[in-house]
Parts: sequence; structure tokens; C-alpha cells
Amino acid sequence: MKAIRNRLFDALSSGQRRRILFTLLEREDLVNIDSPPDGVEDRHGAAVDRRHVHLPKLVDYGFIEWDRQANAVTRGSQFAEIEPMLRVVADNRELLPVTLE
Repeated sequence: MKAIRNRLFDALSSGQRRRILFTLLEREDLVNIDSPPDGVEDRHGAAVDRRHVHLPKLVDYGFIEWDRQANAVTRGSQFAEIEPMLRVVADNRELLPVTLE
């Protein structure tokens, strides 16, 4: 349990990874991840980071499955393990010092 908790907190330490996980929390179907989120100034850099850093990390942790051809993600085999904690964090966004967007 400690290992999955450490992976979850590492995953949540990045805004891009948080956005992906919280989107999957709200939607169980395939999520297209073609465009960087609004408000990101360096859209190309964000896309490169997402493809080469953030998505592979979430795949390694088992939190997502990534269809590179469709550039879309779904919940991974370990998502159910982190879902309760994601719900607690999402439900208490206003109490947290870090933005979850």
C-alpha cells in the first residue's frame, strides 16, 4: 500500500499529471489528450513533456493506459487503487494550497 501511495503522490506532484488523473476520475471512457490545457504558454513544450515524461510515468505506475496512435488515455489497471484518494483530493480542492487544475 505504501508503494502505491508514494506513486500517487508523485503523480499528483505535476499539474499535467493531475489534470489527466482528475479528468479520468470524472470520465471512465477514452480521453483524447491532443491539445495542452488552456493557459499553457509553451504549448509545444507542454506537449513534448506530456508525451515523453508525464504519460510514460502514469503508464509505468499503472494509473493509465495510453493509446499512442489515437493519443488518448483510459484508466489503467491500478486506477481503482488510487481512485478513493483522488476523490478525497478532488472533493476538497478549495482547502488545498496547490491548484489542481
